[in-house]
Amino acid sequence: MEKIASTLALATFTLMGFMSAASAAEEAGQASFVLHKISNHLYAIGEPNYYQKNYSYLLVGSDRALMFDAGANQKDDITKLVRTVTDKPLSVLPSHLHFDHLGGLHNFNSIYLPDLPFVRDFKQEDGLYHVPEPVHLGNIDHLTLAPLKVSRLVKPGEEIDLGGYRVKLVSTPGHTRDEVALYDEANNILLSGDHLYPSWLLAGNLGDYIASLSSTLKLIDKDTRIYGAHADEDPSQVPTMAYEDILKIRDKMLAIQAGQAQGETFTDPELIKDSKLYKVVKDISILTDIQFTDGRRYGY
Repeated sequence: MEKIASTLALATFTLMGFMSAASAAEEAGQASFVLHKISNHLYAIGEPNYYQKNYSYLLVGSDRALMFDAGANQKDDITKLVRTVTDKPLSVLPSHLHFDHLGGLHNFNSIYLPDLPFVRDFKQEDGLYHVPEPVHLGNIDHLTLAPLKVSRLVKPGEEIDLGGYRVKLVSTPGHTRDEVALYDEANNILLSGDHLYPSWLLAGNLGDYIASLSSTLKLIDKDTRIYGAHADEDPSQVPTMAYEDILKIRDKMLAIQAGQAQGETFTDPELIKDSKLYKVVKDISILTDIQFTDGRRYGY
């Protein structure tokens, strides 16, 4: 297997014209999706004009391809960009069932979900998975999620073999119950979803989050390249994390849990009505006691 280059000084492609009708007037001429080539097996797809600066990942093997997250954009088809890279059979695995990772789900014919009790409970007598709005939170972004036909449930610890390229599914609850990551052991890469990224980390359950961080630190090493699901203030850069960042995040969460950390009130006009923010390092912060702009509280 080709080893992945150690930097992101690789080709970046922009697909123009993938604009939703709602945003076209405000951002005419700007792309909905931007493609970053990390290696022949791995691509990052950013949404620089979406307010949460999402990143999804395309994994390409010799037999099939997999998207890790479906993008946030509901109107423009992310798979059209994927098809400029590969014509292999394509599946999608959401890192978790939040609206900003499901916007493009309807464009995929093959959907994988993690084999977790929380997820299995959504399967109804019709054989489809009915994810309720209080789970996907779609009202925030005016998303309506149709029942899902699931092609495969992937167990934690199970490998997904794309043909010469394998990744292992890792359960990482804390942001949500169903949060998962993908670990490429051969190339020492972790695709961390909303478990880890260089911006605001929304803690749904602090105890679970700390346990998942401890498990992640045992799985990876100081040379692991970690790619997250949201960029920091520069959406043109693929969001990366370092081992030392994770240590500091866990230490801060332990201090919050023990009542030894000082937080500050934080709001964001597009998503967060009220929360407690705990600064970690650089652009990384932890949010707890979260209330969204629609008034509902966040957590489990």
